Amino acid sequence: MQNNSLGTQIVRLRQRQQLSQAQLAERLFVSRQAISKWEKGAAEPDLDKLVQLSQVFNVDLDYLVLKQTMHRDNILVITNVQKNYTKPVLKGINLTLHRNERVALLGSNGAGKTTLVNLIIGRIQPDAGAIERNYVPKHDLSLMPQQNLLIGPLRVQEMLEMEVKLANLPSQNLERLLKTANLWDQRAQLVMKLSGGQQRKLMFLLTMMKQARFLIFDEPTVGMDLETIDRFWQQLDHLTNTTLVITHDFNQIDHYFDRVVLLKDGVIAADEQVATIHAHNQTLASWYRHFNHS
Repeated sequence: MQNNSLGTQIVRLRQRQQLSQAQLAERLFVSRQAISKWEKGAAEPDLDKLVQLSQVFNVDLDYLVLKQTMHRDNILVITNVQKNYTKPVLKGINLTLHRNERVALLGSNGAGKTTLVNLIIGRIQPDAGAIERNYVPKHDLSLMPQQNLLIGPLRVQEMLEMEVKLANLPSQNLERLLKTANLWDQRAQLVMKLSGGQQRKLMFLLTMMKQARFLIFDEPTVGMDLETIDRFWQQLDHLTNTTLVITHDFNQIDHYFDRVVLLKDGVIAADEQVATIHAHNQTLASWYRHFNHS
C-alpha cells in the first residue's frame, strides 16, 4: 500500500458523504488540520479514529484501510412479496437491506410504504412471496411509527419505566436519557399533556431505548419543531444500526442516507445509491420527480 492510499480513500469517502474537512473534524473531535494531514499522508489516524472514520463513512474497516471489497451481510431479504386488500397494494416487492445501511423509503401517499413496513415487522403477513429476517425481531428490531403509541394517563418517566419492564431491557439511566431528549423537566407530566412535538421526542426516546440492530422510522419528524428536527437527524447521524426511514426531507436524504428506494403503485420503481445520483449531477428531489412521475 502506498503511503498516501489511506489519505486518498479518506478524501474520496468524505466527498461521497458531502462533508467538508471541518465537518468531518467536528464528528471525530479532532482539528481540521488533523484531517488535512491524514488526507495528505503527512500523518495517519490511530486505531480509534480509524474505527470512527469507518462508522462515519458507513464502510468496513478493511474497505477503508485496504480498499478490500466490502462484505455486506443481509439483515433483511424480501422476495416477490405481494399483499392484497380490496385491490393489490404490493405487487411483487424485491428488496434487500444490509447491515449498517441507511435507506430512505420514498413514495406518494397510497404507494404502499406503511403496508411494507407492517409486513417487515410482522404485523401482517404477505399473500405471496417470502421475507427472510436475519435478526431476532423481539430484540433486534425497533419501530418509531408515524402515529404515536403512547399511554396518555401515564407520566413521562412511568412510560419509560414500563418500556424497560415490557421489553425486558437492561437497567437504564432514565435521568440521563430524559435529559438527552430534553424531557427531564416533563418527567412527572402526564403524557396526554405533552405537546405534539414533545410526544414525538418521547416516542423517539422509547424507540432508541431498545438499542436494536434494525431501526425503522415512519415519518419520524412529523409534528416536531425545527430545533427538534435538527437534533433528531444529528442523533441518527451517529448511529451505525441498519436504518429504514420513510421521509421526504430531501436535504437530510442528501446528507444522511446511503441509498434511496422509491415505492410507486405497489412496486419498487427505483433503487439507487445516493452517491450515484450525485455522480450524475442530480439532486434527490429531481431524481424523485423523474421516477415518481414517469
